[in-house]
Amino acid sequence: MRRFAVYFIIANIIGGFFLWLASRSLPLDHISAYLKGADLGHLGLWAGVFLAIYSVSHWARVYRWSFLVRPLDESIPPMTIHRVCAVGFTAILLLPLRLGELVRPYLLSRRTDLSLSAVLGTTVVERVIDGLLITGLLFVTLAFYDGSHETAFATYTGIISALIFVPALLVCILTFWRKEWMITNLRRIGSLVSAGITAKLLGLLDDFIEGFRGLLKADYLGRFIGITALYWFTNIASMWVFASMGFGLELSLWQMTTVLPILVIGIMIPAGPGMAGNFEFFMARGIALFLAIDVAEVGAKVAVFAATVHVLQFLAIIIPGFVVMWTDPEARHLIRLSSEAEEESPSAEDAPA
Repeated sequence: MRRFAVYFIIANIIGGFFLWLASRSLPLDHISAYLKGADLGHLGLWAGVFLAIYSVSHWARVYRWSFLVRPLDESIPPMTIHRVCAVGFTAILLLPLRLGELVRPYLLSRRTDLSLSAVLGTTVVERVIDGLLITGLLFVTLAFYDGSHETAFATYTGIISALIFVPALLVCILTFWRKEWMITNLRRIGSLVSAGITAKLLGLLDDFIEGFRGLLKADYLGRFIGITALYWFTNIASMWVFASMGFGLELSLWQMTTVLPILVIGIMIPAGPGMAGNFEFFMARGIALFLAIDVAEVGAKVAVFAATVHVLQFLAIIIPGFVVMWTDPEARHLIRLSSEAEEESPSAEDAPA
């Protein structure tokens, strides 16, 4: 618990910093005026539409994990995977510094005969593919940007993300092609910095390769790509419909396709519970590419939109998780599960030789 308390404090400092960045220039009087004059019935209607579309996105996100897990053991009931996934995504939102990332693989390994290392490999595959897709999407949309606003922030955000995911992709490709040679050289280079950290990273790399091999062997890759496309498209569409129809923000679907990668890269930064601060700041910076949010009336509307989307997405994710946790006492103890998962995650000794 002491370690968790330290994590919690660090996370809230990071989240508080982003929350300060997001709120330091907010036109509070205009936000208050907008809320007083808002047509709550109209907003409620489009909030319902948003939730309907976003629920498809969240379902796709949960469902696609089965395409990564089932190649490891076809006998695992899909519902077991989906229930664990619902709890895992709830843990990611509720626990600080994204500590909940380990809950999903750990809980599934406890419910099946799969090792934690094997299941962890599926989540690494998922994260790397999503990171590469979102980073690539940002650069494609920026290449066709025809607005008049400053794009430096978006460009630097994409570059930082690319500096993480592109080298990761290259290392994974080389390891997939020549595993023993690559791991030997990575171990030699990494040991100059830290043998322990290197062993951890090599363990994750080995998990990724095995997880990706399983995806290819089971011929699930096409279905995984298809459900991933559905996941991201409905995510974008839900926000675009709500922004344009609910709030009257003049954003096209293509423009929202630029906003989403900036938001997603931003919330990848480990911070406080619920990703509070990161979400609002990066959403506003993405929309600033297309709208003059420094104009008080526009800034107020964007701020309310970002906060509303954040709350609705939060509820759409945690409610299914709470339903599962209500019927599954073991899954309720997220902090304990996270601590146990951290202790049992692949150690330096488990890394490939």
